[in-house]
Amino acid sequence: MRSRLGTDDIVNTNPFLKEKEFHTSILWQVYEDYEIVDQQESLPYIRASAREGRHAKPRGVRVYDPLVDTPHLFLDFARIAERKNPREALLQWIAQYGLLGFARNDSQIVVEERLEERPEVVIPPKEYDDKGGPGETLKAVEYEVYTTNRTLTLYEASLNRDTDKLERLLFPPKVDPRWLERRRQYLREEMRQSGANWTDTLIARALSGVWDYVSHLDVFVYPAVGADILQEQSLLTVDRFTVSWGVRNLLGAMYLQFYWLITSASELSRCKHCWRIISYAPPMPIGDENRKARKPRKDKEFCDSRCRQNYHYHNRTKPSRQSKHR
Repeated sequence: MRSRLGTDDIVNTNPFLKEKEFHTSILWQVYEDYEIVDQQESLPYIRASAREGRHAKPRGVRVYDPLVDTPHLFLDFARIAERKNPREALLQWIAQYGLLGFARNDSQIVVEERLEERPEVVIPPKEYDDKGGPGETLKAVEYEVYTTNRTLTLYEASLNRDTDKLERLLFPPKVDPRWLERRRQYLREEMRQSGANWTDTLIARALSGVWDYVSHLDVFVYPAVGADILQEQSLLTVDRFTVSWGVRNLLGAMYLQFYWLITSASELSRCKHCWRIISYAPPMPIGDENRKARKPRKDKEFCDSRCRQNYHYHNRTKPSRQSKHR
């Protein structure tokens, strides 16, 4: 049975939601209005707009932590390309979650000016500007929409072992036929040398594309040290450091969500009926915080009793009935 990844799949791999250790957070702001600025001397870009007065500042609507408050962010963004009107869907998404964060703020420019004596030193900003500007070009944002969608689709097709879809993705019809033929020959030779079948060869090529996408993770994401400073003890001690991640913008938060998803294969299994992820990690406790959540069994085959019943009906009961009536 073919399946698309859903919110539960990606939430189950988010350590910020399941672990009790203190994690770093990024606070991202959503503004009241956004506008596309189209100037002749530069590419159109997006920014938060100020509607009142020449020197008015953009008015914010809310501040949130993308990694905790919106664990489904990557999936929502990746699906924009599948909408009937992607441009309109993108602008609606921005109005709800904010800009991706390509623009640098003024304070970072000052820091770079101080490094003129050591020009080889590059210090990225701790956070990019959530208000947008000339760096937040419409072209760059739309490129991320389609790149993210393709990466997610490649990963889903690999999970489903969907040979037809993998071929459509890896050999798109609008590309130069000569290039496509050379690519097919290359993969056939790769299949011959590895001894794998055609489907596994396509999956390997698709996952290479996924790998390439995630390899850009370090541009907007960095390893960080968390420290639990919320306990009654006010002084910091060595046992209160924890592994964490830091993100520089909203795009980094989405990269990190997808990174957690694809690197959790050893901790996950899939339902035999619907092919959705079954996490081995204990679920988040509900209600009584002191009550320990029960960890799923390692041999669990179905995500719930409904899937178990459907699987047995379609694979055992129904075939048995059909054989009796032949």
